[in-house]
Amino acid sequence: MATINYEKGNKGDFFFTVNERVEDYFNSKKLSKKTNTFGIFKALFFCSTYLILYFLVLTANGQNGLLIASFALMGFIQICIVLNLGHEGVHGAFSHKKWVNDLLCYSFDLIGSSGYLWKMRHIYSHHKFPMIPEHDVDIQQTGMLTFQPLEAPKPAFRYQNIYAPFLYCAYTLNAIFRRDFQDFFSGKIGDKALDHSPSGWFSFIFSKIFYFTYALALPLLLSGCSVTMVLVGFVCMHVAASITAAVALFPAHLHEDAIFPSPDENGSMPTTWAEHQMSVTMDFGTRFPWVAFFFGGINYHAVHHIFPMVAHVHFPAIRKILKTTATEFGIAYHHKPSLNAAVYSHWLLLRKNGMAHVNEII
Repeated sequence: MATINYEKGNKGDFFFTVNERVEDYFNSKKLSKKTNTFGIFKALFFCSTYLILYFLVLTANGQNGLLIASFALMGFIQICIVLNLGHEGVHGAFSHKKWVNDLLCYSFDLIGSSGYLWKMRHIYSHHKFPMIPEHDVDIQQTGMLTFQPLEAPKPAFRYQNIYAPFLYCAYTLNAIFRRDFQDFFSGKIGDKALDHSPSGWFSFIFSKIFYFTYALALPLLLSGCSVTMVLVGFVCMHVAASITAAVALFPAHLHEDAIFPSPDENGSMPTTWAEHQMSVTMDFGTRFPWVAFFFGGINYHAVHHIFPMVAHVHFPAIRKILKTTATEFGIAYHHKPSLNAAVYSHWLLLRKNGMAHVNEII
């Protein structure tokens, strides 16, 4: 696989200018780029809510309705935690202290995935090569869906916009039972070869033991509910987590106008790194503050890709600077103001790319 090379930037270009303006913003207001009091409040809020819900699962005392409802809400809060804490930790954006960020990475273990692996997937593949086929592992084809336009898609793909939402309900289950093991033993993520150290092996194995102990074994032992009901609750938790993750993550790159740029035969891309990030990311749901509250600012996705080490609590202010600067340089800024519009745009992508020709779409 050829090494990817972006065009070199110059002083006075888009990235230099927007970065300079963002630096001026933080300096003039004497702000840290890391999280603030509001970000800490959110972290405490989501973690305490999760502990309360987990306590309710363990003390359901045979109340099946309480068990199922608590499990389902846990699934939603799990994604809120990993987006508000884990994702920030992966990028070193939450705190100036490395050990705090490293600790937050392992919040991904709460959903059964591996924080150790998630960081490598996210940093070494997705952020380096977003939307570049065969380099960005997040858009790898599964054989059941296609996000990319194909000359001759499988006949079943014609209906992928109908069945994809059902597949998405198993998104987190797929991650913990298949994707993590595939990534760990494949020996490579993106263009980074994996040579797991003893601590890497321990982290991966421990994460799986920890997850199934706290999320399944303890509820089976302590909830007072039947094995069947606990398993139903466990599945409901993953369905809730999967739907939440799909809504929060997919529209940011995979929308109706998404492009999948490829390098030339020498591995060279036609634009600079920053211009590429702008071309393949989209901000969405910015009209409603609650979207960023629950999703950890992941909906300010263009902002995040340009400034990955800045805490999401600053994204609304940075977005204004980014949008203005992009307009000045004639760079497209992709945006859907509402969450509904973004989700619908993703559905249109599935519908369009499931067919051989765009004009087949009625």
